[in-house]
Amino acid sequence: MDESLEDLAASQTITHPCPICSMEAQRQVIGPQTYMFYCPRCGTFAGGSATWLKVETPDHMVRLSGWVREQNAAGGHPMITAETSRRLAQMRLPGLRERAGRALQFISEKILEIDRWYPIDGIAAEAELLGRTYSIEPAAAGVLLRLLIEERLLDEASSGGMVHISIRGLLAVEELGATGGQPQGFVAMWFDAALSDAWINGFDPAIRAAGYVPMRIDNKEYLGGISDEIIAEIRRSRFVVVDYTGQRNNVYFEAGFALGLGLPIIPTCRADEATNLGFDIRHMNTLTWSSPEDLAIKLNNRIQAVIGAGPALKE
Repeated sequence: MDESLEDLAASQTITHPCPICSMEAQRQVIGPQTYMFYCPRCGTFAGGSATWLKVETPDHMVRLSGWVREQNAAGGHPMITAETSRRLAQMRLPGLRERAGRALQFISEKILEIDRWYPIDGIAAEAELLGRTYSIEPAAAGVLLRLLIEERLLDEASSGGMVHISIRGLLAVEELGATGGQPQGFVAMWFDAALSDAWINGFDPAIRAAGYVPMRIDNKEYLGGISDEIIAEIRRSRFVVVDYTGQRNNVYFEAGFALGLGLPIIPTCRADEATNLGFDIRHMNTLTWSSPEDLAIKLNNRIQAVIGAGPALKE
């Protein structure tokens, strides 16, 4: 009798080099020539022998590894195809300050004894930290830790070489975790008063009802350039809702950036403007809505069907 796929998966979990970073990882069969990988650096992701674009450079590896970690943090276990790999090879890396913030979050999660000192070199060599901060090697992660020390988010021992998270660092972590650790859905839309009701009674409740935190960039306090903040928030998101009502250039930009990262896209448009959609996106399964209430129902159903229920709904 042939083994079921579940039996096959259970019997074929083996130690295997991670196809992204080459570290020792666990590989499990999940389908014909398709595997789930569990890597200490890259996290959890799926791929198959027929879908890989060979990882040939350290820069490509860092982008793939960091992106997978971001998707894991948002509650997803991404399938990496050759096209995803190709796009990620060209993506812009997060800025130094954002990467340092990720290092601070890692330290706050993994180091439970706040008043205890830990070796800088040991933290910088943590495989998960390297993945989450897009660092090629421990020396690169060490630069991020030095930045945190300069910003007084980490305290360094007078003798050097040892650190612990500062009170200021704890407050910064609290601010970084403003979503309560729940995966978010980013909404790219026209920030016009005419769509205020659609946000309040449509997009926001639909995303929350599916178990995710809705993110609209104009509702967030931030420092620096808005483009950098948009890019950072899209990267942190589990999926992106793109509403083409109003045909705004920024919405098309945000949709393209999310597609380039391989994030799931849910396109929407008010019904009376559906005929205005660009020719290059008309083939997409765009959700049309006639009222905020109609939008809330349809969008919630689409999120749960395509993305799945978020952690807040499962609790």
